[in-house]
Amino acid sequence: MTDTAVPDVPEEERPAPPGQEEATSPASTDSTDAEEDRKFRYFASAPMRSANRLMDALYKDDSFYEQTRFAWVGPEDAKKLFLYGVCKEVTKTSVSMLEDKEHLKEIPKDKSADRVTKLVLGAFTDGQTYRIRKMAELLSMLILFDRNTRRDEEYRVFLNAESLDLELTRLADFRELYGGRVIANTEHSVKDFAGRIDGDLKAMGVSTLWFMDMEKLRKLRPSVFATRKRLYLDALLLASPDERLTLGVSYGRGYSSHSQAVHPLLGSHDYGEEENTIRHLRAGYAQTGIIAMHIMRLAFKLAGQDDPGGIDKVMGKGFEKSAAKEVMRGMDRTAEVGDLILTAWTDLAEVLEVYVGKYGYKACRIKYLSRPPLPETPEDWIESQRILIRLMSRSQMRSILEKAAASDSGPKELRDIMHKVLKQSDDELMESARHLFLDLHQANTLIPMLVQQGHLKRPDPD
Repeated sequence: MTDTAVPDVPEEERPAPPGQEEATSPASTDSTDAEEDRKFRYFASAPMRSANRLMDALYKDDSFYEQTRFAWVGPEDAKKLFLYGVCKEVTKTSVSMLEDKEHLKEIPKDKSADRVTKLVLGAFTDGQTYRIRKMAELLSMLILFDRNTRRDEEYRVFLNAESLDLELTRLADFRELYGGRVIANTEHSVKDFAGRIDGDLKAMGVSTLWFMDMEKLRKLRPSVFATRKRLYLDALLLASPDERLTLGVSYGRGYSSHSQAVHPLLGSHDYGEEENTIRHLRAGYAQTGIIAMHIMRLAFKLAGQDDPGGIDKVMGKGFEKSAAKEVMRGMDRTAEVGDLILTAWTDLAEVLEVYVGKYGYKACRIKYLSRPPLPETPEDWIESQRILIRLMSRSQMRSILEKAAASDSGPKELRDIMHKVLKQSDDELMESARHLFLDLHQANTLIPMLVQQGHLKRPDPD
């Protein structure tokens, strides 16, 4: 494959850079089919073109990569082989996206889709989600290699550990299936790969590496790698705002939820209603492409090369065109004890406790003021992202009322009432606010009022 074999997208036809106006849902549902096709072509082809450029720079063809998996290579070649493998994974993902796009053209877009259509969309969703899982895992690995790795020998340890894991699994499977018997050739390979790893560790003067499970290595039991979850969470701690947003912000949102597509879930999936839609698939394809573009950015960086058509060219060398920090701040809702809030499910509640974990995620213990989802559970924990809107802040309430009372705008009668209200204690003011918002909520006027005042947006139609 040559660089010109992948269709390019002219600069003026590129969609908005990821992390800007469409950072949370890059595929707009209001655009024309031509606009959607253009966006899709960019997110599928841009990472593929980057991967092809780097592969050409690493090796002229696949022969060395394919013939050296069991051969001893120098540290520099180990790093190049590692990055070559990264490029192959990104290319496979891009090809799958392009193939899906062709098949999606045959799917009707009406909402009253029949059972077969919904199942077909579900099949696309499954394929898309486990590709996102693979790309997110690969991005987390490259973030950690970029931040942690000091010597090229570490890439050789990684490749040998990968081969060791395959041999250990083969050895364990044979033992289980054939009454404890052992394939001598496989056992020899296990010892060989383990010896190579041990030799590199001693040469580097270290007893462990960040991606290894040294206890499993000592016992020669799979997997000799640290868990994928552990590596993903470690990457979140080191990721830039753009990378963290691309990874999915949290383990649950960016990684574990996508594992479900690998396993049969007979009664847990939404059947063709929310997840299995053209709109959801379009957003997922854009997400996949953005993850792949970030992967290639780091791959070029690790290779010590500049990508003439990579994501840096779209976002700026320092990502100065990105709005990821603002998006992250918007997702991590401000919340303080005593705040009156609406949850994402439009329940009225009061914040009782705020907890921030080591990964920076904020959770709130809330007390429902409206009818709780479970009557026997009047209090519960929610992620801060599940706060739809902060209605009243206890810490800011009095200053807001004082400002309103001192303002020259508005009727004098209202200002006089404000002055009387301000004579109440903070507890009395909050109790009045609770009753006010609860009355509005029960009368089904709170949400329309917030929408009319511009505090909430009307939900977009599918």
